Amino acid sequence: MMNANPQLMTAVEQLGYRVTCADVVTHTGIHLEAARSGLLALANQTGGHLQVTDTGEIVYVLAPDFRQVLLRKYVKLRFQAGLARVWSIGFYLIKISFGVLLITSISVVYLTILAITLAALFSSDGGDCDGGSCVLGIFDWGGSNSHSSSSSAPMTTKNTSDLAPIRSKTQRKPINFLEAVFSVLFGDGNPNADLEQRRWSYIGNLIHRQHGVAIGEQIAPYLDDLEQGYVREYENYMLPVLAKFNGIPEVSPTGQLVYHFPELQTTLKEVPGKSTRVPQSLRERKWKFTKATPTQKSWAIALFAANLVGIGILAILLQGISSSLIGSVMTVIALYGVGLVAIPCVRYFWVKHQDRQVKKRNHFRQQQVKVLRKSDIVRDKLEYAKQFAKQHKITDRDIIYTTEEDALSQEFKRLE
Repeated sequence: MMNANPQLMTAVEQLGYRVTCADVVTHTGIHLEAARSGLLALANQTGGHLQVTDTGEIVYVLAPDFRQVLLRKYVKLRFQAGLARVWSIGFYLIKISFGVLLITSISVVYLTILAITLAALFSSDGGDCDGGSCVLGIFDWGGSNSHSSSSSAPMTTKNTSDLAPIRSKTQRKPINFLEAVFSVLFGDGNPNADLEQRRWSYIGNLIHRQHGVAIGEQIAPYLDDLEQGYVREYENYMLPVLAKFNGIPEVSPTGQLVYHFPELQTTLKEVPGKSTRVPQSLRERKWKFTKATPTQKSWAIALFAANLVGIGILAILLQGISSSLIGSVMTVIALYGVGLVAIPCVRYFWVKHQDRQVKKRNHFRQQQVKVLRKSDIVRDKLEYAKQFAKQHKITDRDIIYTTEEDALSQEFKRLE
């Protein structure tokens, strides 16, 4: 059963369903061998076709509905597509559950505080309450005490009036407040989750724009840890690039290295986005503490604090109760309240640390751009690299064979 590469399939669609390996590699930055084997498997499984040029280059032609063909053919892919939809719904429910649980916790805590306070006040008037007995008495809602039944009405009214302003304000927010609670607690994911894809896409585009040649100083601004992981003098940092794109090192008469990538010199068309300038260096995005609006963030933090304060007051009021059940419940609630405050605090400092590291790496890559601009050796290497630069653009006239027709018919057409 085929395990299709989502990046490869997206690239095929964006490139017009007729591609070469070099086009896909340039567009996505995936490994050249992975692109070749993936395109071949995709064409085979979806009824695609191969076209061969007079120079032996292979063009892959796929139907616009190849995704639907795969979904009809493979249960696994259909299951994955369904699972992705279910997960998106499930994850959304998980996100909003933190907001729901927060509001529920605050409601329960403060309603309990209100009930204990009212029970203590009314019991003191009757003179029949001693120590924690009045606290335990609030759970006996079915008793004949008229004061207990009368105290239930104000509690319901207070709860509704306390929460109504929060609901009315969050409904006007462009982002759901319940999602904002999750965002303040846990953030919104890694802003650089696509860093590797962007890195190799930029490098592939750079090589493509220069007709299949590059020098180490041009690639360095897109890589990491050049000072720690590789020996700069011998350009060891280029080894992963050569392996990924099947590059060939060439030595100039002065002993300098340039890199030649023959398989990235063939294309069908201008790659979409090629006219857009490739960034001079890879820049990581800054980490954000939360995507919630300032108002939402303020509300969430205020509710975290209010919940923790309420739990503290409730713990004081229940000190005289010797119940293992109540003690266990209070322990869980206390840990929950402390966690709501501690997690954002810890994450705030962690985000600041991550931002400092991002800034440091971005600055280092930018320094490599300055080296590229100032060095005379770089100019000499670029001049030597020009002799290897070329680009072959495949046209319909170059096609000598295609699997869309039988060989005999194609031979007759060429003779005509």
